[in-house]
Amino acid sequence: MVRAGDRFVHGPAMYGLETFLTQVIADFHNSNPLVSGISKQELHGRAGVPELVLYAALEQLGRDKKIEIAGEIVHLPGRGVVMKDEEAESKRTIEQAFASAGLKVPALAQVLAGLKVDKVRAQKIVTLLLRDKTLIKVSDDLVFHRTALEQLRGQINAYKTKSPKIDVGAFKDLTGVSRKYAIPLLEYLDRERVTRRVGDERVIL
Repeated sequence: MVRAGDRFVHGPAMYGLETFLTQVIADFHNSNPLVSGISKQELHGRAGVPELVLYAALEQLGRDKKIEIAGEIVHLPGRGVVMKDEEAESKRTIEQAFASAGLKVPALAQVLAGLKVDKVRAQKIVTLLLRDKTLIKVSDDLVFHRTALEQLRGQINAYKTKSPKIDVGAFKDLTGVSRKYAIPLLEYLDRERVTRRVGDERVIL
């Protein structure tokens, strides 16, 4: 018998579950080369066992070095994202497009339309860049390179030496962006606790 939380599971049954999970993970890698691993939630759905039993099996597989677990993502040792040449080129194109744009970023759809890969693979590459925090989604329509947002934080901190508050007009003058970008960026800074909205102004924290 094998203990799984407050339950006991038949040893051979647990071994069978571990074998099943390893195969599911391997199949996922083969079918999804642009995804780093499978989620625990998806494994739970595939296995059809109580969460406690699933987690016990995953922990044992981890101890045996048969899998690796990073938060909610599970993958085989040494396995991760595998890109073809055109996919790697597309990844570089996306990153460079946003890195060079600063805060005046193009529409994501516009960037993806110019890639050599199909829409589905392009979206997976974007998801990868978002998960790695190379790109950061500020609103439904706007994605920025993390370097641009880091520089924006620096600008706001420098502005604080002149004034403890900033409004939309001053933000536009400081950054050189239009209202289309200013409002979502200010809302992002609010969420990140860089600023706090008070009426029509933001207090710089």
